[in-house]
Amino acid sequence: MRKAAYSLRRRLIASILGASVLVWAVSLGIIVYVSWHETSDVFDDALKETARLTLVLGASLQQPQAPGVLERDEHREPAKLRLYYQIVGEGGRMLRRASDAPAHPFSAEFDKRSAFRNVWVDGQAWRVYLARARGYDFQVQVGQPWSKRMDLLTEVAGALLWPALALLALLAAFCWWIIRRLLRPIEATAQRIGGKSAADLAPVPTEGEPRELQPIVQSLNLVLDRLAQALQAERRFTADAAHELRTPLAALRMRIQLMQRQQQQGSAAPAAGTVTLQSLRDEVDRCTALVEGLLALARLDPENPATLPRETVDLPALLDALGREAGKDGRADVRVDGRVPKLRAHPELLRTALRTVLDNALRYGPAEGPVVVEALPLADGGCRIAVRDRGPGVPAADRARLGERFFRSLGSGQTGNGLGLSIVARIAVLHGATLSFEPGLDGLGLGVVLDFPGG
Repeated sequence: MRKAAYSLRRRLIASILGASVLVWAVSLGIIVYVSWHETSDVFDDALKETARLTLVLGASLQQPQAPGVLERDEHREPAKLRLYYQIVGEGGRMLRRASDAPAHPFSAEFDKRSAFRNVWVDGQAWRVYLARARGYDFQVQVGQPWSKRMDLLTEVAGALLWPALALLALLAAFCWWIIRRLLRPIEATAQRIGGKSAADLAPVPTEGEPRELQPIVQSLNLVLDRLAQALQAERRFTADAAHELRTPLAALRMRIQLMQRQQQQGSAAPAAGTVTLQSLRDEVDRCTALVEGLLALARLDPENPATLPRETVDLPALLDALGREAGKDGRADVRVDGRVPKLRAHPELLRTALRTVLDNALRYGPAEGPVVVEALPLADGGCRIAVRDRGPGVPAADRARLGERFFRSLGSGQTGNGLGLSIVARIAVLHGATLSFEPGLDGLGLGVVLDFPGG
């Protein structure tokens, strides 16, 4: 069943809005509960303070005021919400007041209207309520410092701080989880795209993908299709070039070889033309080797290390076979020291790399000198394969460039095209190995070292 496309944007918006509404509702419930609890405490404290003021006023009707008696009652709970009263007579005369209230009236206004006032007394802001009953010649002024109200606000804010932070952390965690889950299709598509190689340029599937992502994947599929066509054309050209170049070179070599035989049969002593034909034959061999090297690099360049097929190679058997093959003519003294039994690699590419390095060592080394091929284990579980000779060697300044294409060190006295070690370097990269160059045997010649990683 084909999956229907969906909108990633709508899912993100709906998820975030839903989470926000949920957290907002929970936050609102907590705020209402805490505010109601704190407000109830404030009203209760106000009732207690009003009762205390009533007691003070009622007592004043029976006896003269004893300042501070009630305020210092040991059995009375300390008031959370302190209210300061004053009873002011005509002309601003102070009749009675709380023990901690200012000595002069909060407000100089003296009328029959009850009202709230914001006043400054002794450098402090007060909220004052003025009350005067009809038919009485005194006024009641009850005040509270604004700082006490701010303390109450701070207490409420402190009670709400940790729940709000906890809800904020919950909202952040939920948004992170839901967005990561909703963006998982993008990560999966990125992994599928990242797994593409020159050997796998098939279109990326778009079924079940978000609508916002489908145009990107479709555009990428167009690019992959063009790239596949270009690579197919390149491979076709490489195959055609291989056929077209090998055939005339092989025919030309055969003709030169035939001409050499005819000249040798017609004359006992080698003629000057024979030498010329031999030089021409060497040049043809060099062109053939050049073509083979270029074709090998053309085949290796598109390969990807992640998709290179590998299998377990019997390394001692491979090294022994290469040593016997190199010593068929009886001239080469190849010594093999294989201490690593197995290696995970591409068999044909590994054989090509080792044969190239061994051929170079035999070509550039002295006829009587040995060539040592060794396979040693590394500390990380990897393997080191080294081929060392006792030839003229390569200057230290030129060793770093030995893996470059068409680079050849001068003074070797041998013909070549500078592609052999380039092929070895590319094969090393495909295997994740490191190619390096060291001095050869007894500090002479050249040592080519390949370090393969473990696993």
